[in-house]
Amino acid sequence: MRKTIKVIVFLTLFGVLMLIPPRTGGVAPSHKASSRFRNENNNEISNESIKKKKLENKEKNDDVIGYLTIPGTSVDYPIMQTKDNPDFYLDHDINKKYDFKGTPYLSAYCDMEKSDNLIIYGHNINGGRMFGELLKYKQKTFYDNHKYLYFDAKQEQQYEIFAVISVDVNAFTYWKFVMAIDEADFNKFVSKVKANSLYETEITPEYGEQLLTLSTCDNGRGKDYRFVVFAKPILNN
Repeated sequence: MRKTIKVIVFLTLFGVLMLIPPRTGGVAPSHKASSRFRNENNNEISNESIKKKKLENKEKNDDVIGYLTIPGTSVDYPIMQTKDNPDFYLDHDINKKYDFKGTPYLSAYCDMEKSDNLIIYGHNINGGRMFGELLKYKQKTFYDNHKYLYFDAKQEQQYEIFAVISVDVNAFTYWKFVMAIDEADFNKFVSKVKANSLYETEITPEYGEQLLTLSTCDNGRGKDYRFVVFAKPILNN
């Protein structure tokens, strides 16, 4: 009789436990990093190669804080940051040697954990080197085939481009937007970015999503003009 009661109690408890949702460590399931990404053709892309490149470059130089790649383009670089010498990598390579091409770097004012906008700078070098190839995004057809990019920093993350602009840095100080005061401030910035975009993407970031901004010179328009690509994270299921 006791054995029967024990079996009934065990089955009852097991049934109750099966109804309790699994804990996710405080992170919503949709925010979990995936080990696979998808490109424009819905092909799966492993992020292991991106992670490997970051670690290999990190061994060379501890200033490496991530790795950025845009499949189908020449954008495939380690990303640097030196808060004590903000523009050091404007004219230095990953080995800290002088190089006019520099190395793409994260703004010294950005914090990987806290910032609402991560701003990465890179030179516009002839032949599409560094961030020179970003100017191809002036064409909507190029965007349609290269709308996703991948940035491995604290974790591997896929992003989707939502706007591209060419602006005078004095007329639109996008480079000052690192932390939003509140949701209204964030939405105001996003609205201005989209209003200046060369074309509509029908994609709009939501407050709480950390933006990724790639900035380079738009040499053809003058010394104060910048070509800027804005992207939002894709939350994986």
